[in-house]
Amino acid sequence: MVEIPQLPELTFEETRHIYRLNGMEIPSVTTLMKPLSDDFYHTVSQSVLDRAAKRGTAIHNAIENFTEFGVEDIDPQYAGYFSAFLQWWNRRKPVPLAMEQRVYHKILRYAGTADLICDIGGRLTLVDYKSSAQVNTKLCAVQLEGYDRAFESHGVKVDDRLILHLSKDGYQEVPFQRSSKCWSVMSSLMTIRNYINES
Repeated sequence: MVEIPQLPELTFEETRHIYRLNGMEIPSVTTLMKPLSDDFYHTVSQSVLDRAAKRGTAIHNAIENFTEFGVEDIDPQYAGYFSAFLQWWNRRKPVPLAMEQRVYHKILRYAGTADLICDIGGRLTLVDYKSSAQVNTKLCAVQLEGYDRAFESHGVKVDDRLILHLSKDGYQEVPFQRSSKCWSVMSSLMTIRNYINES
């Protein structure tokens, strides 16, 4: 079984969504991707985005309570999404190795939190949950690339990466291959941020 490293040097301040590495603030994958997500979602109203974020948080929390403690507790308005997750869980039978696992890239110094690292059929699988109306494959590909490469910098080799897209009517697995193009985008976003922050 693969050992997922614990990284006590990486801390996360929930209220302000800030990662710190040995006390020094470092950017998150989400922050780095803001130029991309702003471009993709600039036509979507803030109220729609806020509702989606609230739903996503509720579903993530319910899944975390289930995977860690076996507790099934979800706001009734999101019950369909949670049922979709349970269908997937019971069909794929993942062996969880880490949930809500914080990780950082040792060289580029960015951080993120992977929803689930698990073993599915003997393959180390990185899973990110989405409950949006649609999966934006361009954004997801870059996000998963960032997480994957961060784990790799700590000696963890991910076999499969997938988005588990949950809806009130069911689920869909969206697999993503490793991509040098997406890694180039991720690295470029880091370069742009560093340039903006130069004094």
